[in-house]
Amino acid sequence: MTLTPEKINTVTLGGYAGQILRVNMTTGKIAKEPLSHDVCEDYIGGRGRDALTIFNEVPADADPLGPENILCLSTGPITGLLGPTTGRVNTAALSPLTGIYGNSNAGTNWGPELKYAGYDGIIVQGKSKQPYYLFIDDDKVELRSAKHLWGKGVFDTIRALKQECGEDIFVAAVGQAAENGVLFSTIIFDFWDACGRGGMGTVMASKGLKAIAVRGSGAIKVANPKKYMSIAREGWDGVLNDPGFKIQRHPTLGTAICVHWGNAQGWLPTRNFREAHFESANKIDGWTFLNKYSTKEAPLPGGRACMSCPNRCKRFGRIESGKYAGTHGNIEFEGIGAFGSKCGIDDLEAVFHAFMLANDYGMDCIACGNTIATFMELNQQGLLPEEVSDGLDFTFGNAESMIEAVHRIAQRKGKLGELGGLGSARAVKIIAPDAVDYAMTVKGNDTIACDPRVAKGFGFTYAISSRGSDHLRAHPVFEMIAMPKQIGKEMFGSEEAVELTKYGGKVNMVFWHENLGAVTDSIGSCRFMHASYYAQYPIPELLHKINKSNNKPHSIKYHEWLTAATGIKYTYEDLLKAGERIITIERAINLRRGIRKKDDTLPKRFFEEPVPKGPSKGQIFDKKMFDLMIVDYYQKRGWDIKEGLILKNKLKELGMNDVCEKLRKEKLISP
Repeated sequence: MTLTPEKINTVTLGGYAGQILRVNMTTGKIAKEPLSHDVCEDYIGGRGRDALTIFNEVPADADPLGPENILCLSTGPITGLLGPTTGRVNTAALSPLTGIYGNSNAGTNWGPELKYAGYDGIIVQGKSKQPYYLFIDDDKVELRSAKHLWGKGVFDTIRALKQECGEDIFVAAVGQAAENGVLFSTIIFDFWDACGRGGMGTVMASKGLKAIAVRGSGAIKVANPKKYMSIAREGWDGVLNDPGFKIQRHPTLGTAICVHWGNAQGWLPTRNFREAHFESANKIDGWTFLNKYSTKEAPLPGGRACMSCPNRCKRFGRIESGKYAGTHGNIEFEGIGAFGSKCGIDDLEAVFHAFMLANDYGMDCIACGNTIATFMELNQQGLLPEEVSDGLDFTFGNAESMIEAVHRIAQRKGKLGELGGLGSARAVKIIAPDAVDYAMTVKGNDTIACDPRVAKGFGFTYAISSRGSDHLRAHPVFEMIAMPKQIGKEMFGSEEAVELTKYGGKVNMVFWHENLGAVTDSIGSCRFMHASYYAQYPIPELLHKINKSNNKPHSIKYHEWLTAATGIKYTYEDLLKAGERIITIERAINLRRGIRKKDDTLPKRFFEEPVPKGPSKGQIFDKKMFDLMIVDYYQKRGWDIKEGLILKNKLKELGMNDVCEKLRKEKLISP
């Protein structure tokens, strides 16, 4: 089970290591494969390459937890290079939670290390009867027994491998939740960084793979070093001169800044989305965490960063005394939303403890917290059987029951753990089939901590996302940050695009963000660079023009960045087209898995129940407007408005002739 070093014909493009590792867990065979120049040009890397691999190699009827599913872990061409936020890694597979395309993206130091070892990605296939971990040390690649690691949490697994392989090793690991078949299990990198959504950790454990330990000593060449340095510096200046970055609220509070922000704007989900404003949000917000738990052990104000990132959005803290003394690690907004406001809990220590438990067990905090919140609402409605609650008081606000539920779900203990490990959508279908509308999911995936009745652009992305309810397919923060109306008009055709609760321009806004987001996930950069700070071209240039500034506008120009790195000549329009291609291949995977227009929708609550109180009182997502937006969106994507199939002409336009032919044979294409 050791790779025998061999020379292969690698891609000579800059930015890429030029090869991937293919690991067959059934046979133990490990092989190197060269990258395809055409795939690099058309799908870039990371998320794009992974989606194409799954489309080409995974049978349409494959069991997500069976040997025919594959797990991809991929970097992009700028991963590990100089430049702002170059530490991202993508994971992808058929999702055991949703049954459709699944992927997740994380900021890491693991991804760059994989590139330095000489590999752009790893494809894991098959299924082993015994647990292993994959050891990579440059050319030395081995599957090693993980029997001594099976049953350990993520943190102990990483510690054990650092002791076993050396402190300079970087580790991606799964915890007990994945081993126990929790359908929303994560892959955790370097202790704190999670590929959290869709159950990628569950797929990894199902193959008998406990961890991947990587050490690399190589270097990455770029096509034009002098030009690359100039473009990278320009990108840094774009971030450092961004007005949002300059105020340093995000670096100070991390993503937990969104608690106060979301509550003030009236989109913070509360008590399973029954409300959108939490009366006790100030008790669980970023300022409270900073003042109470941030430590002096890390660089002030207690944050850490991924590779080459100025933002250091990961807050580090420790609880020194009390019931949860010793809890330490990072805190994220989605964890606060999931275990805090969605469950009606204002005890930040309990929320922090639950979040770190979920990380150590290796569970998506969003799906776990949402499932518990759903059980709380079922309990309130008298629909939660005693055999499921099993002695726990599922009342909104009960922190002790929430934390015990985290343990039982991860351990699949009792009826609660058995059902909770399936996620809220599947669990409710079993517990109370007539109450499925209490599960706030789309395509089986749980909705993140932003109420779509209020944030219309965000809400629309949940419906059309390829991995189910999720904001990070587009991440259109644009509507939340008081951008000038003129930019909304110039970029997206309507001044209303900058207004949170309005509909005008929102389809165009989502379309642009989705395409650019697919590119960002594929090159190996962080979403915050083009959607939060908006340092990405052409928005800084538009702001410069509107403000009539005398200073030179600085921006991140992905097309110039990639050209200098790889040697492939990209224009801005080329990259947006690549984003379209990636979105389209993901749709093709989902069409094979049965997704149609009927699935591109939102839970009924968001169409039928207005926000009851708070700053956004009365807001609802108007169903007629939603239906019009879907038609508009489909037309822009080149999908037929009846079923959501991809039009043949769109595939031809994007140069996806092979995909077109395969879908034609499967009768999954529209004339």
